[in-house]
Amino acid sequence: MLGRVQPQKSFGDEALELHVSDRHFLMKVSGLVDWAAFDHYWPGLYGATGNRSHDPLVCFKMLLLEQWYNLSDPECEAQCADRLSFRRFLGLSLADTIPDETVLVRFRKRLLKAGLAEPLFASVLAQIEAAGVIVKRGTLVDATIVQSARKAPPRDATGGDTDARWAVKNGRPVAHGFKAHIAVDDGSEIVRAIETTSGSVHDSVPMDTLLDRAPAQAVYADAAYCDAARRKRLRARGIAPRIRFNPRGGELTPRQTALNHRWSKVRAKVEHVFADWKERRSLARCRYEGLKKNALHFTLVAIAHNLRRWSVLAA
Repeated sequence: MLGRVQPQKSFGDEALELHVSDRHFLMKVSGLVDWAAFDHYWPGLYGATGNRSHDPLVCFKMLLLEQWYNLSDPECEAQCADRLSFRRFLGLSLADTIPDETVLVRFRKRLLKAGLAEPLFASVLAQIEAAGVIVKRGTLVDATIVQSARKAPPRDATGGDTDARWAVKNGRPVAHGFKAHIAVDDGSEIVRAIETTSGSVHDSVPMDTLLDRAPAQAVYADAAYCDAARRKRLRARGIAPRIRFNPRGGELTPRQTALNHRWSKVRAKVEHVFADWKERRSLARCRYEGLKKNALHFTLVAIAHNLRRWSVLAA
C-alpha cells in the first residue's frame, strides 16, 4: 500500500532548517523542482492492500543522492541518517525513519517492472524545458562504454554479464560492457535523450532515435557518425549535419579539415559530460548486471545530471 510522509515539525526541525542554508545545492534543486508532478507515477508501484510503504518520493530522492554523491545503497542510508542537508532535501523530520538499503533495492525493482525510467526522465526534462534553459540551437551526440560489473570473459566465450558485449575499435576488442548514448543540448549541457545498448552496438546506431527526441537546428558528432545517407536524412529534416568528415582511407579537402576543426570545438562539450559522470558520479563501472538494470542506472545518472545543471543555470 502506498505510503506518504507527512512530517510534523518540531523545534528541532526548525533548527535543522536554520543549519542548512537555502544556498546549499540540494536546497536549490528542491526549490526548482515541482515534486508533486511525480505523484501520478507512484500509485502504480504498489497494491491497494498490505502494509504502508515508505514514501516513494523519498526513495526516488535517495536514488538521486546516490548519483550526485556516488553512494551505494548502504552508504546512502547511513548518510541520510547522519547529514542534516540530506534529511531536509528528503523532506523528513528528525523523528522520521530513513528507508534502509533493502527498501531502495525493492524500490529500484519496482521502477524497473513499471518501466518508469524514461517517464521520470521525460518529466524532469519537461520541467527544465518549461523553465526556458534549454537552447535547442545544437544537439551533441556521443556514446561511451561502461565496463560490465563482472569480470569480462575472453572474446567469443561465455561468462560474465550475459547481456554485456565487447566493444570493438579498429577490429580489436577494447572493453566489455554497455554503452550509454546521449544527446546533449549545446547551450545548456542538459541531456535531452539517452539510450542504453550492449557494448557491441555501433555508436551511430541509436542516433536517429536520439534526434527524434532531441531535435535542434544542428547536430554535432564525431567521425564515427559520418554517413552520406544520414547527412541527407538530416538535411531533409532541416537539421544541419555538423558531423566530422571521415577520410576512410582517403584525404580530406582543406575545407573539410577546417570544418572538422570548427565542429570539434563544439562537439567536445559532450566529453565534459561523460568525464564528470565517470570521474565524479557513479559511472566509472557498471553497478549492476543486465541491460535493463544498467539502463535504469544510466537514466538516473542523466536525471541527476540535468537537475544539477538546472541549479547552475538558474543561479
